[in-house]
Amino acid sequence: MNYLYLANVLAVAGSAWGWAARVWMLIVALLAVAAALWRRNSAQADRRGQATMLADMAENAPLGLLQVGADGIIQWTNRAQLELLGYSRQDYVGKNAAEFYADPPDGRNVLVRLVQGETLHEHQTNLRARDGSLRNVLISSSADVQEGRFLRALLFAQDITGRRRAEEEILRLNLELEQRVQQRTAQLEAANKEMESFSYSVSHDLRAPLRALRGFSEVLLEVHASQLDSRGQDFLRRACAASFHMERLIEDLLKLAQVSRAEIQMEEVNLSSLASDIAAELVNSDLARTVQFNIAQNCSARGDPSLVRLALDNLLRNSWKFSGKRAEARIEFGRIDGQEPAFFVRDNGAGFDMAQSKRLFGVFQRLHSASEFPGTGVGLATVRRIINRHGGRTWATSAVNQGATFCFTLPSLNRDAETLVRPP
Repeated sequence: MNYLYLANVLAVAGSAWGWAARVWMLIVALLAVAAALWRRNSAQADRRGQATMLADMAENAPLGLLQVGADGIIQWTNRAQLELLGYSRQDYVGKNAAEFYADPPDGRNVLVRLVQGETLHEHQTNLRARDGSLRNVLISSSADVQEGRFLRALLFAQDITGRRRAEEEILRLNLELEQRVQQRTAQLEAANKEMESFSYSVSHDLRAPLRALRGFSEVLLEVHASQLDSRGQDFLRRACAASFHMERLIEDLLKLAQVSRAEIQMEEVNLSSLASDIAAELVNSDLARTVQFNIAQNCSARGDPSLVRLALDNLLRNSWKFSGKRAEARIEFGRIDGQEPAFFVRDNGAGFDMAQSKRLFGVFQRLHSASEFPGTGVGLATVRRIINRHGGRTWATSAVNQGATFCFTLPSLNRDAETLVRPP
């Protein structure tokens, strides 16, 4: 407010008005002056308050801040920067900023870039702490330039030491994991070659003498049985039966080995059609039996057709075998809808004790005696191996003399086949 102008106004008014009017005019003028002074002081107080608030924010910021002059001398820093390097304020402020770089030439280069008007954005460097350790930081800047002359710069130092250590540790672990994978792959390839060699030996070197043993035993029974007493003939029959069982066992082991090595060719598989074909084969194999098959329609999934058929064949033949003592056997194939759709094979056969269920899918693991239900103990292990290769699960529920239900999952038609377990 122009106070001289206000005094002139009062003088003019005083010459024209009376005493009372002059008093009122004086009061109004004083109030106006007071209001103007109050507004000016309030604005100054606001500015001081804002400056104080900004200073507090800078001092307590979670990342390091420091102000550097054109000569490279540190003019101010905040608490985070001091804690980062372990210095007191008097040991840090007033020193040349380049002294605290692990590589002082890099620090001088940073100052040169700032003076030349360059703005730093996450410049990565190392600062040396008071205890000699290194702090990996990202430096960004904001410069104060007036009339083309660099005055000072505010530097922001973000500590990434922990992040770099974590990255280095991850890199180390990845390299170690890659080495382990390579070693494991080499071991698997060696094991695969050994398995191929074993399969060849089994197929040729072991089966040939086994077939000869069975052949000679059968000749003895057919041609020279009259020269043997009943006990001798029984021994020969047992030898024939054992050799036949051994040959079946070898065949099943070879199938299991082939399942583990086979390359999976994924496509849509109609499980209902496969189950119907297998059921027809079983019925034609023993016309004397009365077995009711219930095959659900429209059951499809993704999988390798030959491997899925082998798994389903093992499950249905398993139910066929263990329901053999039922006068009216029932075997069912269907689908269980839910969050994870599954397929099942159910029968009303002998069942098993669930306390033994952990042994169910193991190789050579039998829950019934061979005299009661013949077999090699490899079929269910083959099923689990096939389903595992497809990224699925297998499980079973049962009770003694109340039948059994075998369940398995396969990739659905709208799911990618990324979970397949491929051979080494």
